[in-house]
Amino acid sequence: MNQANKKTILLTGGAGFIGSALVRQLISETDSTVINIDKLTYAGNLASLESVTRNNRYHFEQCDICDDVAMAKLFAQYRPDGIVHL
Repeated sequence: MNQANKKTILLTGGAGFIGSALVRQLISETDSTVINIDKLTYAGNLASLESVTRNNRYHFEQCDICDDVAMAKLFAQYRPDGIVHL
């Protein structure tokens, strides 16, 4: 795929049931880099992401999206092209 078509997608709630399915699909069906932001509360389950954890296009960050300082750092670090908020 053309380097210009490679995107960085920041996804919130990526350790939940729907989020983890979307993370796996994005990694398997696109050339996008996926940044998974999840607080890991009651619904988060990192075991559902085992198939992508070693992929160099997948990054997990345990963070509360209400923490504006931490989120600003993540945005500066990863510079996402798109955001999926679940």
